Amino acid sequence: MRQISFFLLLSLIISVSYAQDTKIDWKFDGQVQLRSELDGRDFSNKTYPPVYTYSRIRLGATAAISDNALFYFQAQDSRIFGEETSISTNTKNLDLHQGYVKLSKLFTLPLSVQAGRFTVAYSDERFFSSSEWNYVGKAWDGVRLSYGTSWKFDVFALTRKDSTVYQSLADLSKYPYPDKSTYNESVYGLWVTGNLTKNDKIDAFIYHDVTRSKSSNLDYDSLRLTTAGVTQTGSYGAFSSLFDGAYQFGVNNKRDVSAYLFSLQLFYKVDSLKVGLGSDLISGTSGGAKGKYYTFETPYNATHRFLGSMDYFYKTPSSKYTLGVNDFYFTSAYALGCCPVTLGLNYHHLTMNKQDEYGNKSLGEEFDLTVKYDVLKGTSVTWGGSAFIPGDGMKQFSVTPKGTRTDTGFWSYLMLTANF
Repeated sequence: MRQISFFLLLSLIISVSYAQDTKIDWKFDGQVQLRSELDGRDFSNKTYPPVYTYSRIRLGATAAISDNALFYFQAQDSRIFGEETSISTNTKNLDLHQGYVKLSKLFTLPLSVQAGRFTVAYSDERFFSSSEWNYVGKAWDGVRLSYGTSWKFDVFALTRKDSTVYQSLADLSKYPYPDKSTYNESVYGLWVTGNLTKNDKIDAFIYHDVTRSKSSNLDYDSLRLTTAGVTQTGSYGAFSSLFDGAYQFGVNNKRDVSAYLFSLQLFYKVDSLKVGLGSDLISGTSGGAKGKYYTFETPYNATHRFLGSMDYFYKTPSSKYTLGVNDFYFTSAYALGCCPVTLGLNYHHLTMNKQDEYGNKSLGEEFDLTVKYDVLKGTSVTWGGSAFIPGDGMKQFSVTPKGTRTDTGFWSYLMLTANF
């Protein structure tokens, strides 16, 4: 389907270019991201840590028909080195990452519409992210309306998945009778961004997830979840702050949802040093909850940016970690004056929001060190190393038929990112 959309969009660009008397302004962009990882996150020193190398290559083109109309498409190849069965095998990882049309100043108003396939990222990407760390990234099929200048209002309708079978012809034999509902997942939302004062920016949002999966065996929508919240960023001289707060309600597999997420970060910057303290509280569901679901879901966020760099808790809202997570952390970044190198050191103290069945809450301590070297504009090399000391709760998650794994987990990577 994405390949079809790619060629339709390309055909549209070509047809419009012939129809216009004015010259089309073309701009090209691209990115190469290569990353190797040493993965010892299994808490066992008896196993050999595997090494992976990822590749993500993007090439994009913007065609500006006028000041008020543009087309954009971006091809992407994403792969793990050696995943082909042989050097003559094609895994067909080339795909359309983005392809959309955007029309601006509609009806001479500060109104624009974007339709097609595009990335969605807001604020600190706690709730919506393009997931640039991942070697594939996130992109949506949908439409987004934007209105305003100093205050911007975005209304969007996005499709996660749709199992509806496309009928190219009105062949009655192809239509099921009696009609059966198909499986599809959609997200609808409103996002508002503006400045309360010169030093304070706020994002207010509400979005609704719905999973329609009615069938003979499942006669209800498995998910109807609404998330409402705010993000506030402030800058006060050497001090700055970031606050995220959101509440979720609705129904998840016939369970009533009532969940919260609160995050507060405070920073202090002096010369080339920036330090910060923060806490993330993400609600969870205890084993005794009947017909209730208190676990906050964040399926569209920048997973790698939160709860430690080792990504142990990327499934925090899912079946494995429904108990939720509390994260209390220290962050620091220091830019060397002698060369374009930045050092970062973070510490995370992680606990479960609810106790497990054994009375445990401790998840562990994580230490993250990064060194980033800006080779030239748009190009950087980053090394990172992390260690995780498991607590009693994490050890319980690591129980295997051969015993509990209790060693310190470790992980390291070397990444090259080049943009043009």
